[in-house]
Order: sequence, then structure tokens, then C-alpha cells
Amino acid sequence: MPDLAMDIVKKIILLTGLVLSFAALAQDQVPVEIVVEGKQPGPPMWRVKNGDNTLYIFAWLSPIPDKIFWESRRVEEVISEAQEYIMMPDADISVSPLVMLNPINIVRGMSLGKRVTRNEDKAELSEVLPPELYSRFVALKQLYFPRNKKIEKMRPLIAGAQMERIIQKEAGLVPANDVGKRIRRLVKRNRDITQTEILYERRLEGGFRDLASRVETLVDSFPRELELSCFERQLSRMEEDLEEMQYRANTWAQGYIQEFKFIPLPGDADDDCTQLIATSSEQDMYEDITSTLEQEWLTAAERALASNTVTFAVLDFSELLLEDGLVAQLKSRGYDVLEP
Repeated sequence: MPDLAMDIVKKIILLTGLVLSFAALAQDQVPVEIVVEGKQPGPPMWRVKNGDNTLYIFAWLSPIPDKIFWESRRVEEVISEAQEYIMMPDADISVSPLVMLNPINIVRGMSLGKRVTRNEDKAELSEVLPPELYSRFVALKQLYFPRNKKIEKMRPLIAGAQMERIIQKEAGLVPANDVGKRIRRLVKRNRDITQTEILYERRLEGGFRDLASRVETLVDSFPRELELSCFERQLSRMEEDLEEMQYRANTWAQGYIQEFKFIPLPGDADDDCTQLIATSSEQDMYEDITSTLEQEWLTAAERALASNTVTFAVLDFSELLLEDGLVAQLKSRGYDVLEP
């Protein structure tokens, strides 16, 4: 499942009560290329057919340009006719409320949070990154967030995620929360639609000390070489792919997919950031989450294709294009898959 790896890392750490709380950012405004705004035809939808029954899959993309207005008429028509809505797969990892509500654990958690998000011996990025990699990071830092000193104290995994968030925001790219809200509003209008949740739920057992030990073990299990490779991938995306991200987001709003077909996708074999969690101390849980969600989605999709004339679903764009993704698996099982 693309993008689940980093989410799982964040959730495991967050749920000890500590929070990967990144400090407030003070940064200069940087001129960036203006992102196209205005009403657009609408994001692409894949169609999977089983005789007269059709599963429409909305391609979820995030981040997207701020203030972009995509035409939702096609999606609205499908949802209004659909008998079922299959939600995008997600994981909900929780701990005992007693751990979260204990005020002492909040203080202990903040201290632990600092430990696991920083480098060993409080080393700064200039000391842990290879000189060439650090020079590239500094060039972006000077351009986008020159006053942010706290990011220098973060370990590469955390600094890279923070760097991406800052730069994407400066470039006018934001999480696709409004897209999700619009889809939910459209689904609510269809009072007869069945909503199918694809959710993996897992409660982490133990008290604060057990969970804190688990978090520290997780962070210590990340190979430094792989973490640096992940950081380099994040850095390259911000150096080389920012304008392309803006362009692709606009073509997504217009319903085109060609621009997405030849780019590295989250979750592919070369994604070092995914490999960080996939080979970590939480490897078993990650594999359980991804395999469970995959099987549950495929089961729901095949059941819907057998019984519903129209079904509406949402999947991450990457999942639609991966060679071994969910849509590819439906195709291998004999269903007709029609790209937009």
C-alpha cells in the first residue's frame, strides 16, 4: 500500500503520547511558479467491468494545488447511481486511553519525542550527512526556510519529511483534504448507498515504558545507509520534481494520466523510504497491515463487481499504476480494466 509505510512510522511514534511535534517554522516568502487555478474537468476515474457491472475508481492525489476547483459532475453522477462506496484503505493504530490521558506520560512523551527525532549524541545534519548531500540540503534551506534552525537538529528521516512539507506548502501544494470532504458530501446525498470501510485496526499493548521501548527499538532499527538514501530521494523530489508535481496535479484535475506513467511511485521496489519500515523492527506489523488491507479491498471489490451495477471507490493514484497494484491484480483475475 503506497504511503502507508511512513504513516505507520508516524503513528507508532505519535501514539506513545510523545508526538513528532515539529517546531513552528519561521521562513521567508519565496517566489514560486504560479499554479493554475480555476474550474477543471475533473480527476480521472478507472473503470473495472464484470459484464454489465462497473466499479469506478477515483484516483486520489495528494498534495494538490491550493484553490484548485475540479469539476465534480462526473463523480457526482457515478456516486448518485452507485449501490456501494468502497473507501480508501487505511490503518488505525491505537494505544490504551489510560496511556494517552496520563499527564505524566505527556511530559515523558515529549522527552522521548526529542530523543527519537534527533541524531545520536545530538549531532546536527552537517555532521551526519555526507558533504555533497548536506550542500544540496543547505541550498534548499537557504531558498525556502533559511531561519529554521531546529530542522538542523533532526535526524535525516524527520528532517526530510519536514523539508518536503515546508517546500510543498511554499509551492502552493496542499493535502487533498477538501477533495475528501467533497466526496463525503456527495456520498451523503445518496441515502441508499452502502459504505464499505477498508480499515486495519490494531491496539498496541502495554504501558508507556513498553511503548517507549518499542518506539526506540523501531528508530534504532533503521539502517543509517537506508535512511540517507530515503533523505536523498526526498531531496531530489524537491530539487527536480517540484514543478512537475505542480504540473501533474493540474493534469490530474483535467483528467489526464499520461504524465504519471513514467515517474517513481511511492511503494515501488526502489522506494527507500518504504523499505525503512518494511525492513525495520516493525516489519511483521507492516506486512500484516499491507497484506490485510490488500486482501480486504480485493474481496470487497470482487463482491461489489458480482452484485452491484455501479460501485464507486477511491484509491491512491500510485496504487492504480503500480505493476502489482490492486487494479493490476483485478486485471490478472480476468476483469476488464479501462483506463481514463
